[in-house]
Amino acid sequence: MRPLELPMKSARNGQSKILNQQEYELLLAAVPPKYATLLRLCCLSGFRISEALSLRTEDLHENSVLVRRCSTKGKRSTREIPLPAELVDELRSLEDSGVFIFESKHKPNHPITRQSADYIFRTACKELGIEGWSLHGTRRFFIHTLAHKNIPLKVIQKAVGHSSLRSTAAYIDVEEHHIKDAVSLLWSAC
Repeated sequence: MRPLELPMKSARNGQSKILNQQEYELLLAAVPPKYATLLRLCCLSGFRISEALSLRTEDLHENSVLVRRCSTKGKRSTREIPLPAELVDELRSLEDSGVFIFESKHKPNHPITRQSADYIFRTACKELGIEGWSLHGTRRFFIHTLAHKNIPLKVIQKAVGHSSLRSTAAYIDVEEHHIKDAVSLLWSAC
């Protein structure tokens, strides 16, 4: 199998683009159901792809999922992330009596590899004409969206497991209209 030719992300300084709603829906429809669930999970939790793939069936709780310290980058701390009940049910429906939620078909009791997940999504993006997106874009979407909904940066930092606010802030894009909206809040006060 030949590797896919990947477009450069130079316009975003090496960062994955954030999908718009239409691209997101097209991508959900283009990938197998298990991968659509993975995409939804990553967008709604801010998980790194390796964190999502390492989830075990026992990590699912009623309305949350546990990311174990051993699965996190830097192995710093375990964290529990709330999820919509429908997504937790969807994750439970993927359980095949294996150890992992996203169990590999080829290697029992092992998760799908990052490379396999990446291949599925990059192939779908190529077919859909979506350029500059990678699975890490789901993490950018999570952080960027929460920040622009005025969630305190410290809360977002804790949710994504960053050790510094600087790491979290690097995921947030600021556009001209954000500046205008922010400054206009003061216009009525003066």
